[in-house]
Amino acid sequence: MNENERVTFLETTLTRQLHWIGVADSKVTFGFAVNTTMLGVLAVMAPASPADWSTAAAIVASFAFTLEVAALLFLSFASFPRTHGPKGSLLFFGGITQRSPDQYKEAVQSLSVEAYITDLTAQCHRNAEIAAQKFAWVQRALICVYLSVLPWGLSIWFLYGTSS
Repeated sequence: MNENERVTFLETTLTRQLHWIGVADSKVTFGFAVNTTMLGVLAVMAPASPADWSTAAAIVASFAFTLEVAALLFLSFASFPRTHGPKGSLLFFGGITQRSPDQYKEAVQSLSVEAYITDLTAQCHRNAEIAAQKFAWVQRALICVYLSVLPWGLSIWFLYGTSS
């Protein structure tokens, strides 16, 4: 593979990594909406007095609530910005902002193809790490959401039955 082919490969790989990060972030947005809705419905259906709770409703609602809060926590971890990147990078925003505009311009103008390939390689690796972290948290959140559906549904059934 020649230098141009390596550059094209790495730029394409970086684009893919950034796309996957965006996909993870879009799942976070949807997950937050679903979870807050589920929690909101539970809150609306919950009896005001502890004496009005049946044992079954309290048990399944506790499971649903715990799983939904865990999912929100995991989604928060997934959405938290990862701002650490390759030091001195001419591609990563942190590395760029460490220089003045003139210093950045000078560094770009003196950039060799091999140094660019090295920077691209580091950036691809870092973005792959970020994507992997985000998807691990999204996966944990989705597991909690899926596990919460049955106790949440039973909670609504028990609570609706007691409010009618």
